[in-house]
Amino acid sequence: MAGTPWAEFSKLASIESIADTILVHARNINPGFELVIVGGYRRGKQGSGDVDVVISHRDESATLHFVNKLVVSLEKSRHITHTLTLSNHNSERGQRPVSWKGNESKGSGFDTLDKALVVWQELEIESHKRYPKETKEKPHRRVDIIISPWKTVGCAVLGWSGDTTFQRDLRRYCKKQKSFKFDSSGIRSRVDGSWIDLEGGKLGKAPDMLTAEKRVFEGLGLEWVRPEDRCTG
Repeated sequence: MAGTPWAEFSKLASIESIADTILVHARNINPGFELVIVGGYRRGKQGSGDVDVVISHRDESATLHFVNKLVVSLEKSRHITHTLTLSNHNSERGQRPVSWKGNESKGSGFDTLDKALVVWQELEIESHKRYPKETKEKPHRRVDIIISPWKTVGCAVLGWSGDTTFQRDLRRYCKKQKSFKFDSSGIRSRVDGSWIDLEGGKLGKAPDMLTAEKRVFEGLGLEWVRPEDRCTG
């Protein structure tokens, strides 16, 4: 982060602190959870205000309806002041990739995965450490908490890393060149609707979430694109 202005450095540190807190709460409920910060932060976007995180666990039963438990824990700790949206769409589908046709995903946008859109408040002691000259300031941020089963977590990380133009081009490529439907919840064949597993198969489960994402690129016949190079709009 050499050359990064202090205000921007402080903002990035705040995003990382929020992610760390979310992961601590997740692991207090069930050890073994992992997290990746996605969105503008992952692309290195300057001035990124919102926080987007993808959380997953190698045990698929651990992610089923987990978003509810996590939100309750963060509300009790007073980190979450308001829950604007709470979605269990993926759990309600049995954590299967969204349908390749029909009305299941229309109008839902990224909400094909379990997700909580919340308002986050730094606690007073955290705020004081970050803003020592303004002890009364308690910054609020919009935070998206996305839960993905491990079998499709690479799609979740890829889908939520953006940007909008890159995602549109990726989906067009999948449709035109592969006859696939790409979604953050997984990939399906547009021919017969079957799930296309690009992350496991003969290789077994991916060792980490970022490797899972790279396997998606490889499975699609694409070179991996660094997150900071996905700002194509």
